[in-house]
Amino acid sequence: MAGDATLVQRLAEQLPEAATTDGLAELVEGLLAYQVPLSGMDRVRLSVLAEEQGVRERITPGLLRCLGDGVPAVVRLLDEEEVLPGSGGLVLVPWIGCNRCGQALLRAHTWEDWDDVSDRAEKYLVGAAEFATAGEAFAELVGHCGSEGRGELREGGRGVAVA
Repeated sequence: MAGDATLVQRLAEQLPEAATTDGLAELVEGLLAYQVPLSGMDRVRLSVLAEEQGVRERITPGLLRCLGDGVPAVVRLLDEEEVLPGSGGLVLVPWIGCNRCGQALLRAHTWEDWDDVSDRAEKYLVGAAEFATAGEAFAELVGHCGSEGRGELREGGRGVAVA
């Protein structure tokens, strides 16, 4: 995903020099410890990056506890407790929602013998489109309705203007 290194560097620069950020987990720990506000888009982008690095499950609890920046988010992390039936032996987990159009990025997992989803997603879906990587699916989610720009957010069924 374009800009991953820039995102991580920009967020790490907001931490005191004493804070170490050798990886995403340390970065999120630092954001929490120093109460650095995080935009909704940055929170989601960190989650996508963590998914691609195989550490999403490890950092999500901390990521969700990070302070927000007070600006309505165009995208948001969804409650991952919901598991929907999929096809071909897969189950779907809603992961990221678009507040503008209501679309969601879903992770497709196998259902494991331990009564839970597999650690790694088999593929990612936005609408009927399938993607091999989280980054590709996220780009589709934010690109299909122009979510990276300005517009109107859907919040509780009503529109909220975004500057």
